[in-house]
Amino acid sequence: MDIEMCVNSLSMPLPEDILKRKWAGDLDGAIRAIDARLQRELPDMLRARLICEKERIRRLPTQYPWDRAKALEKLSELVGKTVTDKQLEELEIAGWVDFIYLNGEKRYFVRFHRGMLKGGALDHLIEEKNSPERKYLDDMIAAIKEKGEVRRRITLETSLSVDKEDFVPGEYLAHLPFPVDDAQQSETCLLCGDPDGIGESKAPARCVWWKRTLDSWHEFRIRYSYVSHIRYADPLHSTAPAAPLYPCDPPCADDLAEHGAYLRFTPYLRSLTAQLTANAKTDVEKAWRLYEFVTTKVTYAFMRDYFQFDDHGEFCAVNLKGDCGLQALLLIILCRIAGIPARWQSGMSIDEDYVGAHDWIQFYLEGWGWLFADPSYGGSAYRAGSRERHEFYFGNLDPMRMAATRQYQAELLPRKQALRVDPFDSQTGEIERIGAAYPFTMRQLDGDAELIGFVEL
Repeated sequence: MDIEMCVNSLSMPLPEDILKRKWAGDLDGAIRAIDARLQRELPDMLRARLICEKERIRRLPTQYPWDRAKALEKLSELVGKTVTDKQLEELEIAGWVDFIYLNGEKRYFVRFHRGMLKGGALDHLIEEKNSPERKYLDDMIAAIKEKGEVRRRITLETSLSVDKEDFVPGEYLAHLPFPVDDAQQSETCLLCGDPDGIGESKAPARCVWWKRTLDSWHEFRIRYSYVSHIRYADPLHSTAPAAPLYPCDPPCADDLAEHGAYLRFTPYLRSLTAQLTANAKTDVEKAWRLYEFVTTKVTYAFMRDYFQFDDHGEFCAVNLKGDCGLQALLLIILCRIAGIPARWQSGMSIDEDYVGAHDWIQFYLEGWGWLFADPSYGGSAYRAGSRERHEFYFGNLDPMRMAATRQYQAELLPRKQALRVDPFDSQTGEIERIGAAYPFTMRQLDGDAELIGFVEL
């Protein structure tokens, strides 16, 4: 199977009868219809699309485990009081609730309630709200502005394993993200762990990897350190410096291009870009308007696996909701349409209590060179009423990041033989059992990331 063609085939629609069955909840019927089509002689990419869709349908129910009663229970637990059926219906009509139909029954996305909490949709149901302010970020931002730069050596420990109940003896290939050498990041050291190999320092998606025959359950684990170096930029209010702030390669044609199934300049996104940048005189002004749209008009929401979406950027812009990755990808597309080079960066965001997967972007301004933007952190600042923090994440990052991936849909090396859990990004790692009939789903893998410590340099 040509995995790249399979994933890129998501840019084309399904045959209509199969699509109708899928979204009506007749998943078995959709699979039978796909199998019947696969018996025919088909164009290569249409065949790849149908094969890819069979795997998407297989994984889809794992994303939506709850019936309506369980959804109401989970929502009520979260807000601290009983949520009525009518209130849930109102949230659904407003577009806040992610659900599908399975055999005539509504089934709810496993994190639909937490996504609404983070996006503010449940504010009217919660009497005592937690403050959205992040003082530790404000303190870091103040230090970066005062000093002009901040350098920290960060030490992390990460791990990945198959759920014990899903483990089967066999040959396994495992990848764990590893810090890439890029604008703000360098001097990576593997401190502990026994991988069979480490990716190139500037790989599009850098990983350590193991290829092992396992007779019993095993956890893949590493500890490493690296230096995160942030230089303060204020493109909104300052003239460009004498030299670019970060030592990066100049933009290339790919930084302005469409690519694959996910990064497409659709008519809607072209129209949106033209509307947002009308009468803007400089690239700084254009980039700010695009960032402002994503951070103020797109609501943060947890998403089902990216593998389940046909068009990532347009989905985010049409539904006006998305997680950090969809927001970042939308901003990259809008920048590129506007003629502003833009690149992907992803890995993890870090604080003392939690280390989690995260995505953000780089964009290029003449004189400044490559800068950063984090639309989900910027959107959080906007909703919290913090103008200073909102503006900071246009041009900057905080230093508490680990970047492992520099390109969306980058290949992992050594290459996997089956479809990845996430064919588009690499934040928490991938495992496959070589020769297995089906690849693992995200619900069958367990990962962890822990901040061991950091030192100011």
